[in-house]
Amino acid sequence: MKALETIRRALGARLREAVPLSRHTTYRVGGPAEYFCVPAGGDEAAFIYREALRGGVPLTVIGWGSNVIAPDEGICGLVMCTRRDRAAARFLSGGRVFAEAGADLMTLARAAAARGLGGMEAIAGIPGTLGGAVVMNAGTRECDTAGVLVSVAAFTPAGRRRTLRRDEAGFGYRRSIFQESGWLVLGAELRLRSGKPAELRRQLGAIAAERREKFPLDVPNAGSVFKRPAGDYAGRLIEAAGCKGLRVGGAAVSRRHANFIVNTGGATAADITALIAELRRRVFEQSGVWLELEQIPLAGAGLIRRRADVHLPPAP
Repeated sequence: MKALETIRRALGARLREAVPLSRHTTYRVGGPAEYFCVPAGGDEAAFIYREALRGGVPLTVIGWGSNVIAPDEGICGLVMCTRRDRAAARFLSGGRVFAEAGADLMTLARAAAARGLGGMEAIAGIPGTLGGAVVMNAGTRECDTAGVLVSVAAFTPAGRRRTLRRDEAGFGYRRSIFQESGWLVLGAELRLRSGKPAELRRQLGAIAAERREKFPLDVPNAGSVFKRPAGDYAGRLIEAAGCKGLRVGGAAVSRRHANFIVNTGGATAADITALIAELRRRVFEQSGVWLELEQIPLAGAGLIRRRADVHLPPAP
């Protein structure tokens, strides 16, 4: 495709072929990406996005790979991974910071804490990038990403750069307009509060330790599998249905936290999706609640594939 050649000329050897997605997802599953790249920053990401759309190249965008299920057969077209260890962050006046989409949440929170800026503590322990956190409005019971956002910089399929205020981005529980719009998140501006660096670092350390104790972070997983149902918790419903420890192939429901599926070794995406389907069935039969998926099964091809609840049964 002409668009791929244009991208190859710009990226050179950084556009790679047949890259196993198991190396770039926290479940450690997934077949090869036909083409794979990591942009050097927001401008290059926008260039790749624009050329792919213009040329009809199927494009899949991932960040940390911590909330996705990559298919065993791999992904056709181009997979763009925005995560970068040194993603740019600019600390502005008034407790504001603008960071690129590929910024790691904990790294960003630690850099802010060193400058006496807090407010990200509740979301910093979530493994992921700022861009992914914006798209999913990631968060905990204490805070979500929208709670510290001022605005989001994005690139549209029409080739326009847009800056959306928080109230324009359609944020809700694990929801934003970016999930379905096909817009590429380039970065976001946050407003943080003042604090003492030592105390903020202590809080970040405590949160990280609490997550290690509560969640199965010592084995490959992709975070919470299901969204929280109204008035209840997915983990409680799964445990009440007798599913803790339930296995399909190498995938198992964590005994530490029932809303986590772990790769015990050799799991496939097919194992994970089959286990998800079985959990939904058993929980529905036991409680009448149909669990809504939080994780994103990636499709094998398509323009800006972010959501595709493939290979899973529909709600009854």
